[in-house]
Amino acid sequence: MDPKQILQKDLNQLAPVYLVYGDNYLIKEFSEQFISTFVNQEMKDFGCDLITETSEDFIYKIINSTQVMPFMSDKRIVVVHTTNLFSKKMDRSESLIELLDDFPKTTRLLFVSFKKPDKRLKLYKKVASIGEALEFKELKYKRLDDWIKNKVRAEGLTISFQAIKLLESTFNNDLQRLDTELEKIITFVGPTSKKEINKQDVAKVISKDQLLKENAIFDFVDAIGKKKNSQALNLLNQIMIDGGSSKQILGMIARQIRLMLQTKSLYRKNLTVKQIARKLNQHPYPIEKCLKQSKNFSMDSLEEGLEELHQTDINLVSKSNPELEMELLVLKLSQLGQ
Repeated sequence: MDPKQILQKDLNQLAPVYLVYGDNYLIKEFSEQFISTFVNQEMKDFGCDLITETSEDFIYKIINSTQVMPFMSDKRIVVVHTTNLFSKKMDRSESLIELLDDFPKTTRLLFVSFKKPDKRLKLYKKVASIGEALEFKELKYKRLDDWIKNKVRAEGLTISFQAIKLLESTFNNDLQRLDTELEKIITFVGPTSKKEINKQDVAKVISKDQLLKENAIFDFVDAIGKKKNSQALNLLNQIMIDGGSSKQILGMIARQIRLMLQTKSLYRKNLTVKQIARKLNQHPYPIEKCLKQSKNFSMDSLEEGLEELHQTDINLVSKSNPELEMELLVLKLSQLGQ
């Protein structure tokens, strides 16, 4: 069932128990919407319990809370946040199964699992048999585009395609980070006559350190592939001035090279950009950029590049001049065969 359909139900139409799992941001968001929809906010302290796995006597609290009669409501709502309850057998989990065998008609129970459940466990099977288990999958492609549009539309604005792609290429599908950045962008645009957020608005607001470093690393690797040593050294110097440590820069370069290796390899197997992105759990935009950039390198040269990065990492520990080691790395990488 679509989670939105659950939120549109009447309180008395709800299943006795629900289990949601998958993307952490989405399941937490659903949990909050579930509470705001089905709990009288003025009587929230009396009509709803939120129990976390860190609580002492965790399972006892679940059992005890579900058996309390509702106050000024037809149903009592109990929400349980857990990591391990559905991924391994826990002490007293049999007691929960017994509870579900004779579950109070006056309670509705929502399990929010931050780890994928083991569907072989008795507890999972019991929940699925008397209620519903719902997986919230990571948002990608059109679903991610629509999520961003809906967030913006809720504030009475629209957002351009180019602005959406800039957000996705910078933060991929990290919904928590996207939510934070969208909040900053919407505040920046403000209650003006302007109704559409464009790429320029996004570029002015989103976390400059990440955006600039990601773009600078891409330009840096691109300059190396085109044998533009002077440009590569200038970019390296700028990244270090902006606060990038040698270790951090190595990690970002290594990530870019690995992504190029994977992209180039899969493209040779006749996969499309969208298919490659799906396989690598990436948005198509950075994959398209990587594919274009990888034409400056052979597979062998990319693998040699990773070896050079590894050696530089060792040198940074054993030698005392990190700036010199990074500059030597640029020269070594630019000498790799195409």
